Amino acid sequence: RSGMFDGMDSTFMSAVQPKAIEELLHTTQRDVISHYGGIISSFFLFGWMAGGVIFGMMGDKLGRVRSMVFSILIYAIFTGLAGVSQEWWHLAIFRFLTGLGIGGELVSITTFLSEVWVERSRAIAIGILITSYQAGVLIAGLITREVDYWRYVFYLGAVPALLTILLRMTLKESDKWKESVQTSHEDISLLGEVLSPQHRRNAIIGALAFGGLLIGYWASLSWIPQWIQSFFPVGYKGNIERGTALFWQGLLAVVGCASAGVFSDKIGRTKTIIFSYAGCFLASYLLFTTNTSFNENIYWQVALLGYFIGLAQAIMYIYLPELFPTRIRATAVGFCLNAGRFATAVSVLFVGTIVTQFGGYGSAAMFFASSYLIAVIVAFFGKETRGLGLPS
Repeated sequence: RSGMFDGMDSTFMSAVQPKAIEELLHTTQRDVISHYGGIISSFFLFGWMAGGVIFGMMGDKLGRVRSMVFSILIYAIFTGLAGVSQEWWHLAIFRFLTGLGIGGELVSITTFLSEVWVERSRAIAIGILITSYQAGVLIAGLITREVDYWRYVFYLGAVPALLTILLRMTLKESDKWKESVQTSHEDISLLGEVLSPQHRRNAIIGALAFGGLLIGYWASLSWIPQWIQSFFPVGYKGNIERGTALFWQGLLAVVGCASAGVFSDKIGRTKTIIFSYAGCFLASYLLFTTNTSFNENIYWQVALLGYFIGLAQAIMYIYLPELFPTRIRATAVGFCLNAGRFATAVSVLFVGTIVTQFGGYGSAAMFFASSYLIAVIVAFFGKETRGLGLPS
């Protein structure tokens, strides 16, 4: 359930951004809204990056469950507080802190589940976990479709996330983590060990592959609501069209996530990565190059892209924990999931400028979607882990 709330709270800003910035800056100029939207999104991603690294190390030092509970508390509180923002920079700070918690939660829950689930169905279980994230995207689409005031959307985002703390209190710590702590006496930097010669290749390949997804997702896919809004005249609400697109994106992303475990067990991890990222690029090309005005074809094309995004996201969460031993697993996964987030945050920071230079959201989004091809190339050099189990 917490994964669902991660996805929901991550997506809210993309859905309500045009109207939130319009109110906070008292402007309807789309280039200004794009500029400040890019800044706020960058703050969120910088927070996510920091949270993934910090809570990854916390998970290896203090335990997976403690790290999860604390990270959920952070993102729940600051999602709600985003709704009381009076200036654009208030919203940026609250989104940074929300990102801090979400980044930590995803690292913690992925590592925890990979260690407690039985080996024969672990890939399918993690695929279902990431399905819950995309289910959150779907729910965000439904909420923003019906609730047209952005402050109320953020308030709603805080309530269910807080409830997950009670669920987390009932979880027992990973036995694999307990055994690792008891048998390890080396005083060595966890991040230093991740980047040691023994693990460096896997860490770099993992970071580059996931970095390609991050740039494509946050500098391209997450701007679809803004792109859709740009087709309508100034003053048109557009919440129904934006929310419907997010709904279809989330629905098919759920299907993509759910199929990742089956795909990766049948054809292997690296082949699934190549297939999913190539699909992301081709679906982006179809969506952003064939539509010059709003039409209902956009919905099924967004859904197609959502499927491949879900598949790509889930296979990476299956693959990364299999590359590293228990002692450094959370730190290593946190590094791989978030090293590329710095480049992503910088890319998003300049989305407004690039939109202006490219003459619209569609061309700019396609430019950033080319990052999916990075992972296609990198995956050819990745270690195949199907059937090997988690390194102890």
